[in-house]
Amino acid sequence: MSKKVEEMYNLKMKRDFLRKAICLVAIVAVLVVAAYGVSGKLKADHKPEITQNNTVDDKKNNDGTELVPTDAQTTSKPPRADLPASTDKLVCFTFDDGPYSPVTSKILDTLEQYGGKATFFVVGDRADTYKDQIKRAHDMGCEIGSHTYSHKNLANLSASEMRDEIDKSCKAISDITGEDVKIIRPPEGATSDSVKENVGMPIVMWSVDSRDWANRNADKNYDQVMNNVYDGSIVLMHDLYPATAEAVARLVPKLAEEGYKFVTFSELMELRGVDVQPGEKYFSATQPNSDAEA
Repeated sequence: MSKKVEEMYNLKMKRDFLRKAICLVAIVAVLVVAAYGVSGKLKADHKPEITQNNTVDDKKNNDGTELVPTDAQTTSKPPRADLPASTDKLVCFTFDDGPYSPVTSKILDTLEQYGGKATFFVVGDRADTYKDQIKRAHDMGCEIGSHTYSHKNLANLSASEMRDEIDKSCKAISDITGEDVKIIRPPEGATSDSVKENVGMPIVMWSVDSRDWANRNADKNYDQVMNNVYDGSIVLMHDLYPATAEAVARLVPKLAEEGYKFVTFSELMELRGVDVQPGEKYFSATQPNSDAEA
């Protein structure tokens, strides 16, 4: 073989070797990429679920032992951010027999100015006439309860008549607020075994009677409440009388100055840890009382 032919042969062999080497590298690269993709998919498919608290929500640790939940996983729902602290001085103002626009609106103005809430026990047959006041109270965070449909003494009614009074009032209120009614105050505070069995809701009484229904005088209403109010008390008033709105306009800033926060009945019970039950009577969050009359 001549020298020139030998050189050409060697060059051809080198090119063939280079092509094979390049092909081999390409094949290895494809296999590596494919293997990595499968491995990554398997890891993703078996990745432990992450909860909103960024804690692993898997049943076992890597060593096979049972996973002990973290505090974040076992904690019940947090307290509502819009509630006062449970250590605050609290008072629940309640208003019966309304609404009545000239009075209810002024009461809401005062509460709104001080970031307060109250509970209104609405007479059902007044709801449609004063639905704007009910809606405003509800939108402010106030609680709307039933005071029956036509303000009848429930203790004097049959079970069916009682249920009719309550159901009609609750529907009239719910049609405005869009929420179920959850509490009731019987007219005159009148209860009986039959009432307890048929109301289907907690019965809200009171521990401080403003006697605004008898006084019709803002000064007397003010003194009556200030002389008897205490932390956890439920105050009885009526949003029918102008003197009541005048008294509230003085009571709220004075009590706020003394450190009181103004909450609804349900908020008061929640903050004081009272578990309310249908048919049971509640006079305050801190002490029992004898039955009162409205």
